[in-house]
Amino acid sequence: MTPDGTTRWGIVVLATMAGMMGALQVGKVPPTIPTLRADLALGLVAAGWVASTFNAVSAALGVAAGTVTDRFGHRRILLAGVLCMAVGSLLGGFALGPATLLGARLLEGLGFVVTVVAAPSIIVAATAQRDHRVALSIWGSYLPAGMALMMLVSPVLLSAVGWRGLWLTNAALLAAFALVLAVATRNLGAAPKRGASLADIRATLARPGPWLLSACFATYTVQFYGLMTWLPTFMAETMGRTTTQAAALTAAIIAINVPGNLIGGWLLHRGVPRWRMLATVSGSLGLLALGVFSPAVPDDLKIFMAFAFSLIGGALPASVLAGAPVHSPSPAQLGATNGVIVQGSNIGSLFGPPLVAALVASLGGWDRSGWILMGSGLVGILLAVTLRQVERRL
Repeated sequence: MTPDGTTRWGIVVLATMAGMMGALQVGKVPPTIPTLRADLALGLVAAGWVASTFNAVSAALGVAAGTVTDRFGHRRILLAGVLCMAVGSLLGGFALGPATLLGARLLEGLGFVVTVVAAPSIIVAATAQRDHRVALSIWGSYLPAGMALMMLVSPVLLSAVGWRGLWLTNAALLAAFALVLAVATRNLGAAPKRGASLADIRATLARPGPWLLSACFATYTVQFYGLMTWLPTFMAETMGRTTTQAAALTAAIIAINVPGNLIGGWLLHRGVPRWRMLATVSGSLGLLALGVFSPAVPDDLKIFMAFAFSLIGGALPASVLAGAPVHSPSPAQLGATNGVIVQGSNIGSLFGPPLVAALVASLGGWDRSGWILMGSGLVGILLAVTLRQVERRL
């Protein structure tokens, strides 16, 4: 929180842009997989690891990354994370084989997880308490905004400079942004907390709130990535859309998640209870997913429902992220709390797409695959009701 009670919106935007720079690194892989496989002789499994490394690293190291940011300072770790992604992208651009590329992606993933854990703490430090929910809803838009942007521009860049040029362009953008971020945040005053202890970590992990928020985020990312990952394939196989049409539609659908985040923050600011937002979004996404995959629903309506799915879904990250300052034991443990939340988010995004794929494969079609997303929504509702009881005691 700022000492004078004002909000530095420029810092909020810059921190959100740091997350978006990371999201560009997430989004640059899917469009390049065919080229990568041909150029580096990547097998299907290795290509899958190249795509999922970010989620795997974040799912494994979220809490650890949060603890590091609390100990060494959120600003310092945010800058280190952006630079780490820059170095990883640079090394990836010169990769000569699968092992080198995977190592570079691992470095990018490490930079990504510390970036997305540290940035919300920077935002909280730069905002007045009354603006936390709105500011964190802006932050919540970083992933869909960055991914949608990369999905739109990557075909142009790939045709112009190839996949190596795409990697090197991202490295240059990250390095330049790190310089801007360092200068703009030099007076933020987010000093490192060198006295972080195991007792501080235990205090965070012992509270039910961070784990409930993390689990709610996990059920959401199972739903969101379970649908968005397979939506282009689904549209091509069942709606007769070309690959280009399906990719463009999916990018637009992901992009509409951004205003959903802002709407969610506005509703929280207007006093809508967090648990009600979480429960409503979880249930709505489950029902909409059933409609998208149902053979009884006309194709145009399915696309409309996919847009509604993404728009409504944006309110959930805003609700969860705004809960971090509420459920953190103190501002000193905010990084660890964000780490717990990030870990849950990435566990869901790691397992959501394979769960849908397994259901499609076992049933021999898409018809009932929406039920896994409906089931995740029902779990989300139960978690939201439990969170309500916890927040009543705060």
